Amino acid sequence: MNLRDLSYLVAVADLRNFSQAAEQCSIGQPTLSTQIKKLEDYLGVDLFVREKNSVEVTDTCQEILPIARRVLVDIQTIRQIAAHAGDRHRNQLSIGAFPSLASYVLPEYVFRIKQHFPELKLQLVEEKTDSLIRLLLDKKLDAALLALPVEHETLEYRTLFDDPFTLAVCDDHPLAQQEEVDLNRVAKENLLLLDEGHCLRDQTLKLCDPSRFVEHDFRASSLETLRFMVKNGVGVTLMPSVAIQPDDKDIRYINIRQRPSRTIALVWQQNHPRSLILETLAKLLAYKPLP
Repeated sequence: MNLRDLSYLVAVADLRNFSQAAEQCSIGQPTLSTQIKKLEDYLGVDLFVREKNSVEVTDTCQEILPIARRVLVDIQTIRQIAAHAGDRHRNQLSIGAFPSLASYVLPEYVFRIKQHFPELKLQLVEEKTDSLIRLLLDKKLDAALLALPVEHETLEYRTLFDDPFTLAVCDDHPLAQQEEVDLNRVAKENLLLLDEGHCLRDQTLKLCDPSRFVEHDFRASSLETLRFMVKNGVGVTLMPSVAIQPDDKDIRYINIRQRPSRTIALVWQQNHPRSLILETLAKLLAYKPLP
């Protein structure tokens, strides 16, 4: 029994067709059929029930398949690790973050990473959440800072910190002197949002019932634009705490009674060849950067 035979076994089980499996494995059908028969003889069991127009998987084969798949995945991981070891870019690591987070945490995070890994060359990518997830799935990005939940079975994550939201208003707004505000009482305010595709926009709309707010026609491309608009009395917005500037003039950040927040995590592909260093980075970055 060898790895090639296991790949043939999985192909036939998935496709339930010897011709299609042979084509997928880039071999002739007689060769594939012969190898499957040799595997059955070696194991002393039937793996498939061959009918005239169909192929069925036996109960024994059903038990073997999950193990065969794990073996093939582990072998691919070994190959990736070996390939990466000989890669001239092995000291490089690409990390992504979405716009309403990147400029506020990456400067401090990069500084800390460089302190602990001075030889590591970082490639930083700022994209919207959907784009970052696609890059992770396509293995074009090693890791990304994302807001949970991230619902994809091939991605894993380590939680870094919780990022509370505050209500941002201009300094002469009627609420400016409040220490705390209830979102349910802030009705009919002009609610300023980021443009479509920004995860912060979606998070804000989940927290603020759109029917109780007046959504402004303007769509900002960055938190800094939102901050400028709030300062000029155009409306109010939810501001994540990492983006708060304590010495900011003409603007007030008010605590919200419901304590809404987003959870930031470092996310990467399962079985990533550099999972050990990503685990180490997650522990290094697992705290909230100071505003």
